[in-house]
Amino acid sequence: MSTLNERYKQGQDMRSLMAGGDRSHFSLPGIDQLAPDLKRIIDESLFGSIWTRRGLTPQQRCVCTMSALMALGQLPLLRRHVERSLNLGMTPDQVVEVFIQLTFYVGVPSVETALRITKEVFDDWGIQFTPTQVYDSNQSVDDLYETGVAAHERHMGDITVYHTQDPDSPEMQVDKLINEYHWGAIYTRPHLDDKDRTICALASMTVLGRYDRQLRRRIEGALLIGMTPDEIMEVFIQTMLYGGYFNTRTAMQVARSVFIEKGLSKGASR
Repeated sequence: MSTLNERYKQGQDMRSLMAGGDRSHFSLPGIDQLAPDLKRIIDESLFGSIWTRRGLTPQQRCVCTMSALMALGQLPLLRRHVERSLNLGMTPDQVVEVFIQLTFYVGVPSVETALRITKEVFDDWGIQFTPTQVYDSNQSVDDLYETGVAAHERHMGDITVYHTQDPDSPEMQVDKLINEYHWGAIYTRPHLDDKDRTICALASMTVLGRYDRQLRRRIEGALLIGMTPDEIMEVFIQTMLYGGYFNTRTAMQVARSVFIEKGLSKGASR
């Protein structure tokens, strides 16, 4: 078992990697001056005990953290984590793609602000960014829909759960738009793999407190695209000090019930 000082050292080492030589990343304005004990606790628990865990790569933890911050509207802190993500090996394309991926989860206003912050970071760092433009506006609406349905089924299996008897109902109209643009136009883009996109969904849903069958189905979908129970649990653990432990523990309980149903109850133990 590690000592508290060893955890602190691990946290400082992780912070150094994340900072990339920028000492400002070690500061916690307000906390530094008013609550030094809390700074030590954060360094030990968040950076020394969670960011250093096995189960997810540092880049996947960045995806998880940026998704949580976006969902919570914690945009000032997002700038620092954009920088940290670049320092930990994410490419500019991947960072931008995380925010594109979150559009239907957190809404356009948050994405617009996040991309503005990201552009400021790229400009400050001298990153010459060429946007990826792959969306084919000449395809038919039917083709876009079918592409979305295929992606939706690959990630979630049965996609008829929310269907109503009336194909012209408002619910089904929304469902069609989601299949066209969320699944057809966004989930099929390059730069993030299926696990990364699933992590975006799980992290944002967790910190927002989505505990109905949507989270259960998203966990089932995570298993479907190849995430292990351990990886899924690590997503929830990573969000704990960003979205609160109530959300984390509830999401883990939902996940555990899914694993038991699937005969995977031993797969997520530590």
